[in-house]
Amino acid sequence: MICRFSSEAERRELTPVDNLFISEYLPEAEGQDVQVYLYGLMQCYYPSMRDTSIDAALSIPQSRVLRAFVYWQSKGLVRVLSEEPLTVEYINATIEEATIADNNKYSKLVASLNALTAPKQFLLRELRYVYNFIEQYGMEEGAVLELVAYCIQLKSKRVSINYIDAVAQDWCEHGILTTERAQQYISEYLQKKHGASEVLKRWNKRRKPTQDEMDLYDKWIRQWGFDEEAILAVCPQLVSVGTPTFAILNDRLNTLYLQNKTKKEQIIESEKGFSSDREFALLLFSRLGKIEPPTQTHIAQIGMFLHEKKMPEAVILLAADACTNADRPFGYLKTILKDWCEKGILTVPQAERALVEHENKKKTSRPAKKDTFVFEQRAVNNEEVAARFVNLDEDI
Repeated sequence: MICRFSSEAERRELTPVDNLFISEYLPEAEGQDVQVYLYGLMQCYYPSMRDTSIDAALSIPQSRVLRAFVYWQSKGLVRVLSEEPLTVEYINATIEEATIADNNKYSKLVASLNALTAPKQFLLRELRYVYNFIEQYGMEEGAVLELVAYCIQLKSKRVSINYIDAVAQDWCEHGILTTERAQQYISEYLQKKHGASEVLKRWNKRRKPTQDEMDLYDKWIRQWGFDEEAILAVCPQLVSVGTPTFAILNDRLNTLYLQNKTKKEQIIESEKGFSSDREFALLLFSRLGKIEPPTQTHIAQIGMFLHEKKMPEAVILLAADACTNADRPFGYLKTILKDWCEKGILTVPQAERALVEHENKKKTSRPAKKDTFVFEQRAVNNEEVAARFVNLDEDI
C-alpha cells in the first residue's frame, strides 16, 4: 500500500526550519544562499517537489546554486556529494556540530582542507586518515595541507584518500614532515616536471614526462649542475638521431659533464666542434662502407683521435680505406689508430709506410707450402713381378 500527499497538497504543507539556522546562520548569509538552502530543504521533505530544479525555480544559474551549497557546506549544514549531477545531502546542524566538537580538534585545518577540495569535502572517516598523518607520522598541519594540494595537482579534486595516504607514507619514509620540507619537495618536483616537459616539447612530443624521465632530468640539474637553458642547448646536437630519447640525451650530457662543460655558452661552443666531428664521422663511415649513421659514441671516439691524440683527418681516412673488407671495420679502424698513436704515426707518409710494412709482414708471415715428394717411375716386366710375388698358402 502506498500513501502520499498529492502534488497540490505538498504545495500547501509546511517546511520546518530549525531556529538555530534562523538565529545563527541566516544573518550572515546572502539572500540567494538562503533561497537555495530553503528550496533544497523543501525538496528534502517533499520529493515530488524535485520535479523542478532549483536553478529553474529560482531563475538563477546552476553555477550560483552550486556556489550556495558550497557555502552551506563550509558551515557544516550540507554535504556536496557530486557536481554532475549535483547531489547534496542535508545534515542535522546540531548533531554535526556536536560531532565536530567531540572529535575534531583540528577545525582550522579541516576548513582549509575543505576549501582545497570544494565543493567536495572530507568525510569524518577520511579525516581519521588526516589526523593519523599528524599524530602517527608526525607531520605538521602545514605539511598536511601541502600534501593534499600536491595530490590534487596530480590526480584532480577527485583524488581518493587511499592515494593521499600512500603519498603520505612515502613522504614520511623520506622525512618530509615539515611545511618547509614539503614545499621544497613540491618545488623540486615541479621543476623537474616542467624541465622534462620542455625537452619533450622541443622534440614535438605532446605527452607528459614519465617518472624515469623526470628522475633523469633531476640528476642533470642536481648532480651534474646543468640548468634548463644548458640542457635545451644540447637538443640540437641530436638532430642526426632519428628518434631522440632521454637516454641518448643523457649520454651526450654525460660526455659534456666529464668535459666540465655544463653552461649554455660552453655547450654552444662545443656544438661547433661537435657538428664538424659529426660531419667527419659521416664521411668516415661512408669510406668504411657502413650504411648506418654513426652514433654519439662513434662520434665521441672519433673525436678523441682528432682532438686528444691530434691525429689529422687524412691519416684517419687513410686507415679507414684499409679497413673496408674487415668483418668489423670500425673496430679494426680503432685497432690501427691506437697502434699508430703508440708508435707516434701522425702524418700521411708515416701512415703509408706503416700500411706497406703491415702488408709485407702479412706476406712473409704466410706459412710455406709443404714439400712434395716425387717418386721415380719405371717399367716392371713379368719376371720381376713373379720374383717379388709371395704365395701366402705356400710353406717357406
